[in-house]
Amino acid sequence: MDDTISPDSSNALNPDLDRDALEHLLSLEYPDLKPGRDFLTGHLEKRSGGRLGSAVILEWNVEADFPSPDDLHALLDQHRDAVAVFVEGRENRMLRNAVDAERDRRIADGFVFEGVTYQSRPSDIDKISRWAASARSVIEAGAVAGDYRWHGQNYDFAWIAADNTTHKLDAQAMVALGETVLAHEQAHILAARQIKDMDPIPADYAHDSYWPD
Repeated sequence: MDDTISPDSSNALNPDLDRDALEHLLSLEYPDLKPGRDFLTGHLEKRSGGRLGSAVILEWNVEADFPSPDDLHALLDQHRDAVAVFVEGRENRMLRNAVDAERDRRIADGFVFEGVTYQSRPSDIDKISRWAASARSVIEAGAVAGDYRWHGQNYDFAWIAADNTTHKLDAQAMVALGETVLAHEQAHILAARQIKDMDPIPADYAHDSYWPD
């Protein structure tokens, strides 16, 4: 192994694989070795930042001979299909995670109830759901429409909208608000599931056409 790794060193002539793919290739050939302990893969870095070329073996702490670029090219020929499956699976996982992130962003982006936009972050959904459950209980106990003090306090019950305006809600409206936010959440969960079930997952998964209005 060269004492100093550079773009011109023999160790930099490896197959065109990224760090994780090279690590996987070595693990296929040497299943008893532990990445990070027995060997370490990585990339040369440009002075301006960013990856420079294919991955290289940065450390090789085992008795076996250090794999030369020719060795690695031969290993890739031998394990090409398995490496391809690994890379494709990783890309699919990254896409699925990205779809989940887009789902969560859209869920938290707010929802409309009776023409008013309300916040729908996870904490908002939790609070709305808890108050909706309380409203159902008082309705079962006899609360009527138009009673804004159904919550047992001496002031009208109200919910603050996304624009900080305040809107009075009787128990029936509070239940409806809870049902609306849960429908908003569920619609996005189902949309994300449909996107992730596509083969392949579309690169433009964040386009509005794939998501509820």
